[in-house]
Amino acid sequence: MASEEIIALLEKNTDLITEATMKRAAEGFTRYRHASEMELAHVGQMVRGQLLLVQQVLGGMQMDDARLGETMRELVERLARQGFPLHELLGIFHLLKETCFRFLHEQTGQISPPAATDLLLFVLKADSVFHRFELGLVGPYLQFQENIIQTQEAFLKHKISSLFRLVEAISNNLNIREFCEILLEYVCKFYDVKVSGVFLLDEKEKELYPQHVTGLSRRFIDEHRYVITDPPVKKCLQDGAAFYINDEPYPADQYTVPLPETETNGGQGKNKSKSAKRPACTSVYAPMVGRQKTYGMVSIHSLRPRRYSQNEIQQFETLARIMAVALENARFYQNLLAEKGKLDAIVNSISDGLVLVDFHEEIVYINNQAARYFQQPVYRLLGANASILPERLLANAKDPHVIQSAYMRALASIMDHPVLECTLYRPEMVDLRLAMFPVRDREHHFIGRGLIIEDITHEKEIDRMKSEFVAMTSHTMRTPMTSILGFASLLLEKKMTAEEQKKYIQFIHRESQHLTNILNDMLDLMNIEAGKIALKILPVEALDLVKAAIQEARVSTPRKVEVEGGEKRKIPRLLADKQKMIQALEKVIQNAIRHTTGKIRISVKKVNEVKYRGGYYHSNVQIHGPGLFPAVAFSVEDSGPGIPYDQLDAVFEPFHRVPSEKNRDQEGSGLGLTISKYIVEAHGGRIWVETKPGKGSVFTILMPVELASTEKIHGPLPA
Repeated sequence: MASEEIIALLEKNTDLITEATMKRAAEGFTRYRHASEMELAHVGQMVRGQLLLVQQVLGGMQMDDARLGETMRELVERLARQGFPLHELLGIFHLLKETCFRFLHEQTGQISPPAATDLLLFVLKADSVFHRFELGLVGPYLQFQENIIQTQEAFLKHKISSLFRLVEAISNNLNIREFCEILLEYVCKFYDVKVSGVFLLDEKEKELYPQHVTGLSRRFIDEHRYVITDPPVKKCLQDGAAFYINDEPYPADQYTVPLPETETNGGQGKNKSKSAKRPACTSVYAPMVGRQKTYGMVSIHSLRPRRYSQNEIQQFETLARIMAVALENARFYQNLLAEKGKLDAIVNSISDGLVLVDFHEEIVYINNQAARYFQQPVYRLLGANASILPERLLANAKDPHVIQSAYMRALASIMDHPVLECTLYRPEMVDLRLAMFPVRDREHHFIGRGLIIEDITHEKEIDRMKSEFVAMTSHTMRTPMTSILGFASLLLEKKMTAEEQKKYIQFIHRESQHLTNILNDMLDLMNIEAGKIALKILPVEALDLVKAAIQEARVSTPRKVEVEGGEKRKIPRLLADKQKMIQALEKVIQNAIRHTTGKIRISVKKVNEVKYRGGYYHSNVQIHGPGLFPAVAFSVEDSGPGIPYDQLDAVFEPFHRVPSEKNRDQEGSGLGLTISKYIVEAHGGRIWVETKPGKGSVFTILMPVELASTEKIHGPLPA
């Protein structure tokens, strides 16, 4: 009965014992740390529950170890989840035991003598029960903490693994939009949010624009801009550190994720309503600070209130910095690609081929022109061994054995910048000059070699034409010189009548004039190439130019020349250098005289447009353009054999003569049409030829009337 009295006393004073225990516990919390009201409430519930449990056990209620362990485990897990450390739980338990024993000691006078006699036995029994509870408290707590540690360790491993995958994905991806998507996908999973964004800084406009967002509309991306003076942006960029605040960042209609509903108390009770026009969020902002500057910011927005630990804020700031470095790398890579694109465009635009070979004899660069010479696409040659280059050349070269020996000698003397020439006959005949050079780094260490392939076909052709010109002019000049010497010798050595002397002198004069014409053409060409010819612009009549040119061409009587021009008043005057235009027309007329035995027809007319003749081949020239019309067209038509269509453009090149058996003995320097072309184009005109085999050729000179207008002439014109 004694025990029943003591237990009844404890039950009666449960609140008093609990309050006394809580008072002592609160004093301990205040001394060592600040405890919230919620924590104190949890402690009170724990003390009261433990006291009731002790009373049940001491009252004779049977509770085996399994049931007691389960009860203690539930209690411990609940308290451990609330953040109570083990030493605090044990301290509170000891306080409860001391409070109970002190209370029983103080209340001994209220207990009957038999019960007071059994008090010592009760205290010993109670101490055993408390000890049993203490053991039941420590075991589950330690087990729960071990489970927590294992869970946190697994979570940390997963977190670190995910972070490594994120860093690897961002580092290996140089596309800004793609790694922004990767970053926000990771951030949303890691921080359990659905709304986030990456905002890049536009330094010119002093604002941030969304590069990529989640949970927000496309219209938001198109329209939303952060001014750098906006409160969150200003704090983020100025402090250079991450922070979180409770704010209302965006209007409700910009979200594409479900918004939380809020409860409001109205007159009829609780009602649920949609979020406000700008839903409240807990937002985290972090600047993207790179090695050189700040590139923008990253933000996440929780649609429900929450707290972020300092570690979470620091981790988010670290992610933003990783993002900034990745952005720097991506922009550097894009700039590098842009510069490489410019360099490739420049190198591919030049007419020469370029090949670069590294120290390991691997082709590291080749432009399109060089690949064409080797008859392989660029992608097949890049990365290939450099031995493929001479192989491809020799396969199409003329005299391959000679080229191979020269190529090997050039490789052996690469430091001397060797140059060799070769001729390829497939797919077309082309003469090449190969110039080799060493490639060195900034420290002048040899790191590879280069090869420049220059098409010298035109140069070879010029050399050939010059050789032919020298041979032709030698022959041409020797003929009149021989005639001059011959007739002069006859005049000196032979007695003859006055009539014979006059005849010989005429021969000498004619051949001297021929020789002078050849020399004049050569001098004119030299002046043209040197740019020393100046035009003296004056108003001239088109028909007067034709008549003067015919007279200068010294057309013989049997050769009939027809001129079609109409009245002078119907043909506008031209602003031109009269002597130069007469020379240009004269050269064209002389060319027609040399290549036909029939009649020659010259037409002069005003035109507002021109068209090529049907059934005729024509040279390549642009006969349309602004300011070219109205114009005066001079056409010189002959009835000769015509010009091969593949020679139509070449007839205007220096020293060129159309290959023909009939042309071998014809007089001329091969410079007349070249000189005519230069003079016409210097006036802003055009010259071209149309031909039909067996029907003859038509040379047309088109002179604009308004292109060289009075306003474009320096100095006054004569009346």
